[in-house]
Amino acid sequence: MSYFQSFDWCRSWVAEFCTEATEPYVITLWRDEVLLAIVPLVVTRKGGIARLVTLGEAHAQYCGALALAGATSDPEVVEALRLAVRASKTDVWVQRCVIEGSALDRMIATIARVREEPNQSSVLDLTPYVSADAYFERLGKLQKRNRNRRRNHLARLGDVSFEMVFPDDAGFDGLVEQAVNWKREWLAQTGRRSVGFSAQGYAAFLKRLPGDSDQRSGACISVLRVGDRVVALELGFLHYRHYYAYIGSFDWSLRELSPGKVQMEMTVGWLIEQGARAYDLLVNPADYKNSWTNSAHAVATRAKPLSWKGRVYTGYWLPTVRPFVKRHYERLPVLMQRWTNFLQGSVCLLLYV
Repeated sequence: MSYFQSFDWCRSWVAEFCTEATEPYVITLWRDEVLLAIVPLVVTRKGGIARLVTLGEAHAQYCGALALAGATSDPEVVEALRLAVRASKTDVWVQRCVIEGSALDRMIATIARVREEPNQSSVLDLTPYVSADAYFERLGKLQKRNRNRRRNHLARLGDVSFEMVFPDDAGFDGLVEQAVNWKREWLAQTGRRSVGFSAQGYAAFLKRLPGDSDQRSGACISVLRVGDRVVALELGFLHYRHYYAYIGSFDWSLRELSPGKVQMEMTVGWLIEQGARAYDLLVNPADYKNSWTNSAHAVATRAKPLSWKGRVYTGYWLPTVRPFVKRHYERLPVLMQRWTNFLQGSVCLLLYV
């Protein structure tokens, strides 16, 4: 189970985003008095269709379930899950970004995958490194040169320092607000869209997420400063020694100096020193992720129609119409996308549903 199915995440998301059109539907599967599995879902009603999706959509990065060993391949458990999904009285069950081989993937193995572009999570396995210095020493010559150059360029503006801040530390809420604002500026400047960032109350939700500086767990935010000036931030989650890099952002005026990459390097070093096992850059492959990671995990979307609307949705919208609309929207010139920013919420919703 990933952080995105944890109680902390689910409770905070429900408190901020659940409405009459978005209702929690958490499936618990039992044998007598033994809890075998938990599948946190939510019912959403938009555009005349009721969808059963992972609790936290579109903010959660992975779909998952918590299950006892052996329960995922138990035919009775799989059948009980099928009946519970049917009882939701929705039109379609959609699970995006299911990690291949995970508990949920095994439980829904018979459900068809949606035809789409291949997707994966990009992860840096930290276990081979005994220290931050050992990690840096194993980089290639070009990587070392580039990282030293970026640090030196930033250092011309002042002393470069790094800090990891947790919710129980002073200043956490303000740093989260800054990270969200910087990311929104980056989206606007580059003509990109994000349904998660377009949601009202998003920053308030992130501030709700708990974390513990003593236990080194939960929400935390990496802070890179030059002198007294914050220049880059990364909001992440530590969950059983696995770190999820959720939002990385930086001061747009310093973009030529790549402060975000310097922050990433320092975050990785801090994680190694704290005994973390993985630095997870999440889904949607990108060239920069390939240069920072050393492993990948395939993810897929699975969907099961539960009504005639669901059959139209899974047969036409998901595999054909939605990718067509998304592809042509992304081909729009950046200036035109900026001009339509006032419609971003509607556009994001259309492309994500």
